[in-house]
Amino acid sequence: MPGGGRNCFPMKNLELASALVEIADLTEIVGEESFKARAYRRAAESIAKLPRDIADYVGEGRLLEIPGVGPAIAAKIGEYLSTGKIRRLEKLRERVPRSVLELLEVPGLGPRTASVLFREAGITDLDGLEAALAEGKIRALRGMGEKKEQLLLKGVKEVRRRGARVPLGVAWPLAERVVAELREIRGVHRVEVGGGIRRRCETVGDADIVASTVEPQLLLTAFTSLPGVSGVTASGEGMATVRVEGLGPVDLRVVEPPDFVTALHHWTGSREHCARLKGFAEERGFRITERGVLDETGTRVEIGDEADIYRLLGMEYVPPELREDAGEIEAARESRLPHLVQGSDVRGDLHVHTDWTDGTGSVAEMARAAMDMGYQYIAVCDHSKSLGVAGGLDEEEVRLQGEEIDRVNGEVEGFRVLKGIEVEIDKNGGLDLDDSVLRDLDIVVAAVHSAFNMGKEAMTARIETALKNEHVDVLAHPTGRLIGRREPYELDVDRIVDTAAKTGTVLEINASPDRLDLPDRWSRRAVRAGCRLALNTDAHSTAGLGDMEFGVAVARRSWATPGDIVNTLSLDDLRRALRRGR
Repeated sequence: MPGGGRNCFPMKNLELASALVEIADLTEIVGEESFKARAYRRAAESIAKLPRDIADYVGEGRLLEIPGVGPAIAAKIGEYLSTGKIRRLEKLRERVPRSVLELLEVPGLGPRTASVLFREAGITDLDGLEAALAEGKIRALRGMGEKKEQLLLKGVKEVRRRGARVPLGVAWPLAERVVAELREIRGVHRVEVGGGIRRRCETVGDADIVASTVEPQLLLTAFTSLPGVSGVTASGEGMATVRVEGLGPVDLRVVEPPDFVTALHHWTGSREHCARLKGFAEERGFRITERGVLDETGTRVEIGDEADIYRLLGMEYVPPELREDAGEIEAARESRLPHLVQGSDVRGDLHVHTDWTDGTGSVAEMARAAMDMGYQYIAVCDHSKSLGVAGGLDEEEVRLQGEEIDRVNGEVEGFRVLKGIEVEIDKNGGLDLDDSVLRDLDIVVAAVHSAFNMGKEAMTARIETALKNEHVDVLAHPTGRLIGRREPYELDVDRIVDTAAKTGTVLEINASPDRLDLPDRWSRRAVRAGCRLALNTDAHSTAGLGDMEFGVAVARRSWATPGDIVNTLSLDDLRRALRRGR
């Protein structure tokens, strides 16, 4: 189905991808060329999203077919599979303490800044950075200054405040991998992920897994011995908590098969939703527990699925993504919950990149991958000329890319590659390509990639100006955040939403798990304001197209229906819905 179904990525692939990302970070920290780091990151992205074990590709001689994997990286993959190590990584670790990588958790602090802090000031961890900031030592370093110092100080406070939370893009696939391994254990009836991951929260503090079996001790013993488990932190009757590399604490609750549904409901949460629901149930003479539902006589009520819990109370079923005590119980009681968008509703992706700029796939390769997903269209929106670091296209290159898109469209049936651009919004809200070029494109996606530190009023006015441009169809990743790495820029999002509603500009929910932008809070505000949304992956490889499910998750948490999302439309209806079609 288009856009649907979480791939259960093999654990070995995720471990290898993590190692390649670490090589990329350390390569920049020691001061080597950034193009090497970009190559490792591209390969890591592709490998992390492979549906099959990386060893299968090696055995079939198809390793070099993976986007971003060339001979040098292929050799390192082979080395990792045969020895469990990569000599390049081991040598880099000898040069840079592992604690330096902690600095990358600070929003606004990337590998280049970490390189300056480590190589010029000897800062090796978060405590050292905090002390240097307090003493005013950072502003004198190369490329720093007082503004950067204040930004880093704010970032350190943010890291201290949020604690050890894991982004959904990391937690979801890792937790699903654990679940897949538990399902292979003898005697297991059902296993599901619960908690914040099942509700698709953008970050989680831990992973909750619920399982049912008639042999609980066998399952718990196997759980504590799974690959990737680095330690057991708690155990007891029907439960255990372990630490999984990259995921943090994982709690397993084991119940008897008849108790599975109510246990899953309880451990999905949220705590506030469950408390409100239990209070409402008690008013009607029922008692909801994690071990079953009891009527007023204490008799167990038969529950077949979670919908039965809500049905028993005269309510509509509340999907997990809405269980946040944010009006969903009242809406369910009054039968006015929205029909939430699903992955199968999505007909195309309106923001993908190719090897014309910083992507790894050709136009034809991206088109074929999208067709394989069941899509009807994609929009190629490579970067425009101001983004030199990504090899942005000038007017003539946009025209030449358009000719290639025409050739690809001539080779496929029942599918369309739309001509687009991710055009840069300058400091004054202007666009960096001529109107005559933008006018001839199928879709124009506008974005901010520079001058993030403008004041709130200036940044808001900058983006509002772009939204009012007659050529702009979509505002990409509207707040500019990178989860856990860069805070949103100062922005009056209420004004942006209202302006987008007035101008008819589509607001993007960027499905890249690094972004998830617009966040669900603001996407829900946009839906209420009558804004149209687009679920786009911003894919820079064929593997990146699979991120659509993250965008769908954000949209569902935003109470969005298929009618709120423009890329649930057919191609003809989409064209009419975009600005130039009206």
